[in-house]
Amino acid sequence: MEMSYQAIKTANQVREADELRTEARRKNLLVLILHYLTDSGYMSTAGALEQETNASLRRYEVCDNVDLETIMMEYESYYYVKFQKYPKITKKLGENTENCRFPLKSGGKLRRTVSNASQPLPRIGMSQRPPSQYGAKKAAQQRALGSHKAMQEEATEQPTPAEADFGLNVAPIGRTMGGSAPPHRRGQIIDFRSMIGDAIRAASGDITTSSTGLSPDPPDRLLKPLGAFAGMTGEMRELASIISRDIYLQNPNVRWDDIIGLDAAKRLVKEAVVYPIKYPQLFTGILSPWKGLLLYGPPGTGKTMLAKAVATECKTTFFNISASSIVSKWRGDSEKLVKVLFELARYHAPSTIFLDELESVMGQRGAGGAGGEHEGSRRMKTELLVQMDGLARSDDLVFVLAASNLPWELDHAMLRRLEKRILVDLPSAAARRAMILHHLPPVNSGTGLEIRTELDYEQLAQATEGYSGSDILLVCKEAAMRPVRKIFDALESHRPAEEALPALCLDTLHTGDLLDVLAHTKPSARTLCARYTEWQREYESV
Repeated sequence: MEMSYQAIKTANQVREADELRTEARRKNLLVLILHYLTDSGYMSTAGALEQETNASLRRYEVCDNVDLETIMMEYESYYYVKFQKYPKITKKLGENTENCRFPLKSGGKLRRTVSNASQPLPRIGMSQRPPSQYGAKKAAQQRALGSHKAMQEEATEQPTPAEADFGLNVAPIGRTMGGSAPPHRRGQIIDFRSMIGDAIRAASGDITTSSTGLSPDPPDRLLKPLGAFAGMTGEMRELASIISRDIYLQNPNVRWDDIIGLDAAKRLVKEAVVYPIKYPQLFTGILSPWKGLLLYGPPGTGKTMLAKAVATECKTTFFNISASSIVSKWRGDSEKLVKVLFELARYHAPSTIFLDELESVMGQRGAGGAGGEHEGSRRMKTELLVQMDGLARSDDLVFVLAASNLPWELDHAMLRRLEKRILVDLPSAAARRAMILHHLPPVNSGTGLEIRTELDYEQLAQATEGYSGSDILLVCKEAAMRPVRKIFDALESHRPAEEALPALCLDTLHTGDLLDVLAHTKPSARTLCARYTEWQREYESV
């Protein structure tokens, strides 16, 4: 198959613009329904709608002269003008179907019943078939004449505009003055090039999204309702509502550029989550996306921050799962929770399952000796392994991102299912310099007080060797607090009877101040580096 860069890029931009408009249409429809329910006094139903959508619809309001009833009236007017009759919106069900529910598809959508307008054509018997070409032509003329008379009778039976109370003067198009039929009009010419161009500009940001009411990075995600989660019993549906609480709906506001270093980890996450959604035509067959990624390394090196970037940048449903999410004291509930977790991930696909502190859930089976591990723990681990095996054999866009500080305690079967294993090591000298510059720039006015610094960043980068990212943040925070402590002393020792307080001014931070802080702040994971490197040589998969 011949592909070009421009074709792939255009297809991705058009798809993103279409998804954005579809999401805006769904949200606008829910806001209209909520507005109608509230105005009509169905307050309990409106509250249930807000709770089930998991979105704060109250942050939106319907624009002036727009409501559900007005839209219905406009549609009826349009339908009457176009077809000379009013639309049939609802129909009464038979007595035997009064109490039945709408059947559900496996995908969760309601099945649409066949309308009266789409009845199958009557079968023509052998006796009704014309015997020759002349007879067929004559029969066709008779059918055309009969349909023309039927249309005239139907037009005379339609109510007048005065009876309809719409104030529209509607008349059928008849023959012209000369008695001939009106000339045949060709179909409307649709400019597909301009439509694709508008979609590309909308995806690129040239067209503002204020008209759609949906920003490219919405603060809350509109989830599918659990009512359409087919195939679940009452017990499973209750477990699904428990797992749904761990869906991360807020925006962590952590971008890829906010993560200093970790280039290999960011590249693999994009290959597994971002690019398969943007360019699906490239990820088929042997190029199917990765299903599992393990981030291991010392504490405080950015593993959880990378997961926050995935929740911010990737347009996926993010499940933030810990041991408390899938471990239950009731017998059999843990493996049921694991199964429901992966079923929900497929239902909300594309989705990402983040398992933080994986060693607390997937430690080596039988590590405590004979009879040392509980039976429920083994069943839960087995179910987790089975579900991850199912992901590897399917085309579902579900990705498992795991983080661990103790990778040598993980079960070997779990390591096989996590296809990529990345060491998130201590930051390099260039990364440490960038971190110190980010936390303590020459002029920091982001806080309530202005902090000025005169630092030798190269010297500090060499002095912080062996420090993790969180250790460097702690050092910078402690150094910035030192001049602030002098203000506390001045405020506490001042007496109202004495002279007025002098103007507030913080001392400038120098390189010696940070070196003094480093002498009293030791790194938290320097002794573990050798063990991580040894484990990497044996189990690395990049």
